[in-house]
Order: sequence, then C-alpha cells, then structure tokens
Amino acid sequence: MSSAVSLSPSAPGVAGAGASNDHKVPPVADMARMIGLNIPVACLPDVVANTALLQGYADLVTGFVLPDDCEPAYEYAP
Repeated sequence: MSSAVSLSPSAPGVAGAGASNDHKVPPVADMARMIGLNIPVACLPDVVANTALLQGYADLVTGFVLPDDCEPAYEYAP
C-alpha cells in the first residue's frame, strides 16, 4: 500500500477545498486501509471533502424528526 496515505485526515488543516469544519470527518486513510483501498495522495483532499459533505447530508437526514402520525408515501411519482 505504498500509495495510501499514512496520516489521519481528521487532523486540523487537512480538510479539502470547500470543506466545513462543522463536522468531524472520519479518518479517511484509516478507513481506506481497513478495506484495502489505496487513495493516492493527490486525491486525498477531495476524498476528505466528499466524506465531510456526505456526513453533513447524513446528519441532516438522521436529524429530521417525523411525527408518529405522518402518513407513509406508498408511491413515488416524480
């Protein structure tokens, strides 16, 4: 795994372009190493930025509270 990065991207100052520091970004390099994925050093800032963006969306969805009396949507019609 010579092309994988050995530093943890959650360290301060490692966020990608346009990333927000509002969310704690998981250590991308550590997660990639666990699943055997090589992330080139040049791609790491963008991978970290995407991870932070997706974490923000996940937080938004999981933080949305639906009332118990809300009717389910049985069909989707775009």
